[in-house]
Amino acid sequence: MVSARIYTLHFNDVAPYAIIDMRDLRAPFLTLLFALGISIVNAETSLDPFVYGAFTKSATFSVASQLGFLTEQGLNVTFSQVRLIVVPIGTSEMITLSQIPNSTFGYANLLAGGYDLLTGTVDNAVNLRFNSNETLSVVGQVDLGPDLVIAGIPNITSTQDLRGKPLMVDAAASGYAFVLRKILSLNGLQFGADYTFQVVGGTPTRFDFLSKGSLADGTAVFATILTYPFTALASAATPPLPILARISDFVAPFFSTALTIRTSDADPSTDPTSPIIRFVAAFLAANRFLSDPANKACVIQALAVENGITVEVADAEYAAATDPITGEVSQVDFTPSRLGLFNVIDIRMLSSGFTGAGSEFDFVSASEEGLGMLLDLRIRDAALALVKEVQSGSCPLGQT
Repeated sequence: MVSARIYTLHFNDVAPYAIIDMRDLRAPFLTLLFALGISIVNAETSLDPFVYGAFTKSATFSVASQLGFLTEQGLNVTFSQVRLIVVPIGTSEMITLSQIPNSTFGYANLLAGGYDLLTGTVDNAVNLRFNSNETLSVVGQVDLGPDLVIAGIPNITSTQDLRGKPLMVDAAASGYAFVLRKILSLNGLQFGADYTFQVVGGTPTRFDFLSKGSLADGTAVFATILTYPFTALASAATPPLPILARISDFVAPFFSTALTIRTSDADPSTDPTSPIIRFVAAFLAANRFLSDPANKACVIQALAVENGITVEVADAEYAAATDPITGEVSQVDFTPSRLGLFNVIDIRMLSSGFTGAGSEFDFVSASEEGLGMLLDLRIRDAALALVKEVQSGSCPLGQT
């Protein structure tokens, strides 16, 4: 445990903007904060450090972060690398996005101990576990692919317009790349013959390039897979980025975002109140808050503040996050959808994505929940006892 002087920054006296350790800040930086209208509130406490990796900010994370569920569990959470992307939305707002550069980096870093827990598409854990026998375990399912779409630049209006074009992906053998191949094959386009891939990195990077219409070196881009929160941002962009297909129209249920840890950390018996268990408890509480319609106004405010977006865009993000077919509210207490997992495995199998597993690999047995397995819910089960909920309809942000 670390003891630190923690401060909450308030911008224009509306809502918490960030929590930082300011012991080493110097006067010039403090002067800058005051000049920007940022007040500083001392909230000295002791918090356990926790390093959380994620490719995008889920609605559950935004609620947990903004409404204090993480600090309520005694955690000082360090989020993954932050970069700024400027996207023309209405009056050209600057959107703050958090990013891991790509899935290869993210999961290698998790295995190496760089993250305590990582949220990403379950296909990554499936691939690493079944093809390479890496010791990763999924402790819960966050969503079913909220706002998972194929989006294009403004002059691309249908999937047929993608013929002969390079399409941006995180990695050529990643889960979303396989989904893209499946949907386009159903539309009569075959990988290699009718289109190719541009390997550029994670969703924030792809959204950035799609918004600009080109890569950093000026190479033209045409389309990619987007998901929450970028799909609503694409629709709100000026001009809007067209949605060419929704994945849920072709594949459902689809197990998308998984809470993933090193298998060596999956046994809660040695420390029933470990930081990992408390982090999952905070996520469970935030997800229950998100799932309650009485909390809609508060959640929208939290999404707007956390992501630096307008209330109007946050309303669209809320609709995506609470969609009963694809959102973050259908998997009660993060219970995995086995059928959703099999759909992920099937899509990877269609693209020969299990060369390392072998022709006789038993996917059914390997997908069973159990100790040390791909699906190991012991951490989730322990976290259920630690959940600290907020009364329905109340709002720690001050809005009801």
